[in-house]
Amino acid sequence: MPSKVPFVKQETNWFAIIPHLFVIGILTLFFYMITKNYYVEASFVTYFILTRVVRFVFIPKVVYSGIKLIKEAKFDQAIPFIQETIDYYTKNSWIDKFRFLLLISSSKKTFRETSICNLAYCYLQVGDIKKARSIYMNILEQYPMNNNAKSMLNTINLVENDVTNNIGNETNDKTPTA
Repeated sequence: MPSKVPFVKQETNWFAIIPHLFVIGILTLFFYMITKNYYVEASFVTYFILTRVVRFVFIPKVVYSGIKLIKEAKFDQAIPFIQETIDYYTKNSWIDKFRFLLLISSSKKTFRETSICNLAYCYLQVGDIKKARSIYMNILEQYPMNNNAKSMLNTINLVENDVTNNIGNETNDKTPTA
């Protein structure tokens, strides 16, 4: 059953699919030279296995743990896992940089950028709006084209302005009139 909890999803960089197609082509040619039967099936099965092995090697389990907790709406528990993911991809930035060549991801956003957005979202969900705002502002400093951070900051500002206006109206309503 799909989760109703939103989290940052990846947008596809269609140009980054070229390495995937190239690998499939090479595998198809390789299996065609070995056997004329089932070479297409063999190339796709090999490609599938290859991508799973590469993901297993370059994506730590903590990534999947954090995403699972977000989908389960356990935001406070997800925060340390997501922070660990951010630390991993900060330390191993080359993985993010070459993720499409490693056949890991064809995403426009890096794993690090997405993880930071997920971290801010988790803080927002646990009620730490100040921390969430700070993280979203940090995201925009590092990744100025991040529409998710822009949108979430706008939402935070709108909600806070609405709350401030309502509090102001309640105060004015309680003021005695002459």
